Order: sequence, then C-alpha cells, then structure tokens
Amino acid sequence: MEKTLLSLFVSGDKKAFEQVYRCYSERVFKRLLYLLKDEDEAEELLQNVFVKFWTNRAAIAVEKNVANYLLRMSDSMAIDLLRRNISRKAVYDHVSLQTNTTSNSVEDTFMQKEEQKILEQAVNLLPPQRKLIFTLCKMEGRSYGEVGEILGISPATVSNHLVLAMKQIRTFASQYNNELKALLFFPFLDNL
Repeated sequence: MEKTLLSLFVSGDKKAFEQVYRCYSERVFKRLLYLLKDEDEAEELLQNVFVKFWTNRAAIAVEKNVANYLLRMSDSMAIDLLRRNISRKAVYDHVSLQTNTTSNSVEDTFMQKEEQKILEQAVNLLPPQRKLIFTLCKMEGRSYGEVGEILGISPATVSNHLVLAMKQIRTFASQYNNELKALLFFPFLDNL
C-alpha cells in the first residue's frame, strides 16, 4: 500500500500527497514540537517540511520508508532552524551589549569601524563563489547543508571554501593589525 501511494506521490499525484500528509503530519509535528519546544515554530516548520517533500519528490526512492525519510528531513530542518535562532540571538545579544555600553571610548568606536571596513575589504577580495559561501554561512547563518543545496555542491565543499575564506581574511586582516594599533597612538605622540 505504502509503495503504491508513494509511487503515485512521486509521479505528482496531489491526492496521494494529501494522503501522505494526513498519515504522517501528526507524527512529524510531534517530533518538531519536541525539538523546537515552540508550537508556532513547529507548525510553520511542518508546512516547510511537506513543501520540501513535495518539491523533492522526484528524488525519493519508492522502496524507502516514508516515515523515516520525513522524520530525518524534519530533524535536519529543525536543527538548521535552531542554529539560525542561536546565531541571531548571539548577534542580537552582541548588538544589545554594544548599544547598552556607554563606556565605549572614541578609540574603541574608531577601532570597531576600522575593523568592520577591513573585514568588508577582505570579504570583497574573496573569489565570487567563496564570497557567496562566506556570506551565506557566516553572515546569514545558514548551515553547510543548506548552502550546499542552494549552490549544488556538497557540504564538505562548502566547509573547504569556508576554511580557505577564513584563512584569506585572517591574512588580509593581519596586514592591518599593527597599522590600526599605530593609528590609535599617533595622536598621543604629538603631545609627548
């Protein structure tokens, strides 16, 4: 029964999709709720899981267990969502800390702006694909798997590009490290 239903689903039968949804949505929802601990997020991600399941139906092997496939997919998508939420929270906490700290000196503010400029310059010097991968993973907080899917490459290739990007950025930034420190002290040398 399941193989026949799955065959119809893979061929694009919407009725078969509705049956699959009715059969497995409650189980997937419970799994997502367990992982996310938030009913609204679980409900939204449930919809995304089934949209992705429908979109990728041609790649589904009919002889595979549908329940296991859906649960693995939902686990992966929930983990990606949790990672993004953690990343966003870290950025929010950092920004909040920065705005709440009134003791930032002029030198600290200057250093932060200069460091940001240097980072932007370093990222702009990366080869196009490496720059895109760096931006998607480090700036947008996407997982290696997500970026690999978007670009049609493996997560290992994404990781390799990130390692090379970080090395190139560190090398570029290290050229400016001593210059930044010197810039801060030059104004004081005039007074000596």
